[in-house]
Amino acid sequence: ICENIEGYSKLYKYVYVRPVKGTSRTNVMGSLPEAVWTEMCANLNELDLGFYQTEVDGYKVGGYIPVCNVTLEDSDIALAVEIITSIGQAIGLALDKAILYGVGKSKKMPLGVVTRLAQTSQPADYSANDRPWVDLHTSNIKTLSAELDGVTFYKALLAAAVNAKNNYSSGTKVWCMNEVTHAALKAEMLQINAAGAVVTSIDNSLPVIGGTIVELNFIPDNVIIGGYFDLYLLAERAGTKLSQSEHYRFLADQTIFKGSARYDGKPVIAEAFVAIRSRSEERFSRNAET
Repeated sequence: ICENIEGYSKLYKYVYVRPVKGTSRTNVMGSLPEAVWTEMCANLNELDLGFYQTEVDGYKVGGYIPVCNVTLEDSDIALAVEIITSIGQAIGLALDKAILYGVGKSKKMPLGVVTRLAQTSQPADYSANDRPWVDLHTSNIKTLSAELDGVTFYKALLAAAVNAKNNYSSGTKVWCMNEVTHAALKAEMLQINAAGAVVTSIDNSLPVIGGTIVELNFIPDNVIIGGYFDLYLLAERAGTKLSQSEHYRFLADQTIFKGSARYDGKPVIAEAFVAIRSRSEERFSRNAET
C-alpha cells in the first residue's frame, strides 16, 4: 500500500518528506546575513544567524471498504488487489488535496499552501518558535486580466510567478493545475511552424518561467498553484497500514478492507509559493462564440 500512496499522490515526490515520531520540531534557518570584510590578519566579525523551529503533529487519513464475500468469490479478476489499489488512490488524492488546500490542525489535517497564502492575520495557535508570520494574501495571490493574450499573457504570468521566492530552495519549481487550465496555457502558445503544422512550445513545463506541470483535477479551472515544493514539509508518521477482516461484519457475510496513513505538513517557507488565477479561458470562450 505504501507504494500506491507514492504512486497515486502526484505531489509526494516533490515535497520534503521527513519520517518522524510523535510531536516534532524542525529547525528552519533565518535570513542569511552578509559576511564582513576586514584585514587579512584581523579578527573575524560575529554574524547574526538565527534559527526557528516549526512544529508538526500527526493526523490520520484513510477509510474502509466493505465487500460481500460472494462478490469476492465470484469475481473473475483479482478483486482484492483492485480494492487495495482503490484505497491507495483514495489516500493519495486526500494527501494531494491537503498539501494544497488543507485547513490545518483545526480539522486534524496538514496546512495547505493556498490556506496559508490566504491568511490575512496571524493564527491564534501560531507557534512563538516559528518564523515570523508574514501576510502574503496580496503579494502571493494574483489574478490576471481576461484581456491578456499571447506574449502579454505570459509576461503577466511571469510577473506573478516571480513572487514565489527560492531563497531556501534547491530551485525546482512545480506548477499545479487541472487539465482545462493546462490546455488553456497550451492554446496561448499555439504557433505555425515552417512546414505549416500547428505546434505548441508547452508540454509539461511552463515556457520562460520553467518548472514541472502537475495536473490535479480537483483544482478549479484557470487556477495555478505553484512554487518550490521542497519547502513544503510533510511529516510522515508510522508507515501506511492495510488490513482486512471477516469478523467485523461476520453475520453480513462481508469482508472489510481498510487502509490508513498518518501525516502532518505545512509550507515551512510560505513565501516560496504563489496562487494565480488566470482568466484566459473566459476569453477563449468568447472568441469561440464569435
